[in-house]
Amino acid sequence: MANAKNVTVLHHIEGLQGKNVVILFGKTRAGKSTFVNDAYGKKVVETTTSITSDTNEISYVNEPIRVGDLDVFLVDTIGLGGSGKDHDRASFTWQWLRILHPGKNRKSPLEPTVKGILYFIDIMDGAFNEDNIRNLETFKALVGEEVLESVVFVTTKWVTNAERDTRKRLENTYIQWEEKIRQSFPKALTVRLDDTTGRLDEEDLSKLSSIERTKKEREYQSNAMRVLGLLLTKTATVPTLAERDMHAGGKGMKAGQTTLGKTTIRHLSEDVERTRENKIIEQLKRIIRAIKNTVMMKAFFPTENKGTEST
Repeated sequence: MANAKNVTVLHHIEGLQGKNVVILFGKTRAGKSTFVNDAYGKKVVETTTSITSDTNEISYVNEPIRVGDLDVFLVDTIGLGGSGKDHDRASFTWQWLRILHPGKNRKSPLEPTVKGILYFIDIMDGAFNEDNIRNLETFKALVGEEVLESVVFVTTKWVTNAERDTRKRLENTYIQWEEKIRQSFPKALTVRLDDTTGRLDEEDLSKLSSIERTKKEREYQSNAMRVLGLLLTKTATVPTLAERDMHAGGKGMKAGQTTLGKTTIRHLSEDVERTRENKIIEQLKRIIRAIKNTVMMKAFFPTENKGTEST
C-alpha cells in the first residue's frame, strides 16, 4: 500500500524516462516494501501485515536514493501470485504490459530505463511448488534473457536464532531455490538478506531501547544498500523483453502475441483443463480471450488512436 506523500503511482514507464529505475518483484509478504523502507532508513511505504497484498498499485518513491554514483528510483509492485483477488498473474501481466508499452514513442530507439531488478523470495515460504514455478516463468517472460545479468534474487525472512531443524530446513530451501535459479536464470545472482543479522518484526523492535532499535535499523539499512550496490555493479544495457516485444510488434499487436502474454495464456489454459467448476472455467476463458484479442495500443492509449486504423 502506497503512502501518498512519498510515492507516485506509475502509470507508464515514460514517467521515469532518463532516470535509473530498480523494480522490486516477488510474492505478497516476501519483503519488497520492507526493503524499500530499510534502504531509505525510514518509513516511506506501507508494509504488508496480512496474508493478502497491501500493495494495490505499482508505485515509485518520489525521492531517489543514492547508490554509489547513481540516483535510483525504487518501484514497489503488487504481489506476484499474491493472495488477494486482484493480485494474480493475469492482473500482473496486464499492468506491466500497460506500463512498459512504448506508446507513441514506438519509432524511437528503445533505451533501458529499468537498470536493475530485484526478485524477493520469502525463505520461510518453503514450498517450491507450481505457484512459485509459474511466478518465475512469468517473471522471465517479462524481463528476458538479455537482462538477467542485472537481476538479483533476494531471499528474506532469515532467522539467526532458529532451532537446528528449522535452520536446516531453511538451508535446504535456499539450496533448492539457488539450483532452480541457476538453471533458469544462469546470469542472475542469489543473495541472503539479513542472514547474519536476523530480522525482528515491528512488535519486537518496539520492545527495544531507542539505542538498540537504532542499531538494528542501521543494520537493516546497511544490508539493503549492500544488495542495491551489488545489483547496480552491472546495470541493464537493453530494455526488458516485454518492451522489446511490444516495440517490434506494430500498432496492431495484441497482448497475447507478447512472450509475457503467451506465458500467462498457457498458465490459464492449464487451469481450465484441471478445473471442474463451470463458472470458474468461463471466467478463465474470458481472461484468455481478453489477452489474446486486445490490441494494446487501442486499449492503453485510446486518445492516440481516435480516427486511426490499427496496422
